[in-house]
Amino acid sequence: MSKIFYKYNPQTLNYERVYPTAKQRIWSVFRHLFIGVMVGAIVFWIVSYKIDSPQEKLLKKNYILLLTQYQLLSRHLEEDEKILTELQQRDEDLYRVMFNADPLPREEDEREHRYDRWLTVPNAKLVIATTQKLDKLTQHLYVQSCSYDELVELIKTKEERIKNIPAIMPLSSKQMNRIGSGFGMRVHPIFGNLRMHTGIDLNAPTGTLIYATGNGIVESADWDGGYGYSVVINHAFGYKTRYGHCQTMKVRAGQKVSRGQIIATVGSTGTATGSHLHYEVIVKGQHDNPAKYFFMDLSPEEYSNMLYEAENR
Repeated sequence: MSKIFYKYNPQTLNYERVYPTAKQRIWSVFRHLFIGVMVGAIVFWIVSYKIDSPQEKLLKKNYILLLTQYQLLSRHLEEDEKILTELQQRDEDLYRVMFNADPLPREEDEREHRYDRWLTVPNAKLVIATTQKLDKLTQHLYVQSCSYDELVELIKTKEERIKNIPAIMPLSSKQMNRIGSGFGMRVHPIFGNLRMHTGIDLNAPTGTLIYATGNGIVESADWDGGYGYSVVINHAFGYKTRYGHCQTMKVRAGQKVSRGQIIATVGSTGTATGSHLHYEVIVKGQHDNPAKYFFMDLSPEEYSNMLYEAENR
């Protein structure tokens, strides 16, 4: 019901009814229409954005559950990665060292664009980080699986490998006087310049017997420049040994030898300043300190002393 307005007329001293003009009537209609539209819009916004429908409530619940599961998965992946890293470290530092195996490559897939398809999903950073962890773990598991497969094959040849590794001294400790020159950089006794000494010099009288330090096949037994008369034995599994400055040789190229077998005698041939054996251990093409391989001949204390002397002469 519309309101009725009255206006006081001082001339007639009466209240007279006021009738709205057409313009006022139109303005009133528009005002009420505007208010109605605004109220309707506010009600619609509240219903749409503040009051969830049953389907929206279910979707939100599932979203929170999925987000929680992603966070838990991310934590589990971090824990699994730590365990795998420990296994890899043990593999590198122990198992592969024991069998003298090459370290397996640890290549990482750095193609970040692989994860671009996840940029548009909610919590993209969490999803991408979790996916990256899963991919990294999968890659490392594959590498570690290959490593263990290789170690299994190495274990199958363990007995032969142990026989072939150069693990004894090439001279009898009773005949050897001392280490004349150790492994590493030194001033050459003849040329006077600083050079890498790729083996150790074991001082002993001329004619002292030289023994093969592991099973193998003689690769060469002949004059070899500065080494003088020299014997090189290929022990397989990446190991070779050289016996330089020999006086006489007791083996020939292509001959099979066993650990402890006499192969030559000590001399001073080549660029030698005195009677001694120059002994080298070559592992996969790289020279290594020969004293590290005397472990079958020495007690722990003697072995420690030998290593110290070989590295400090």
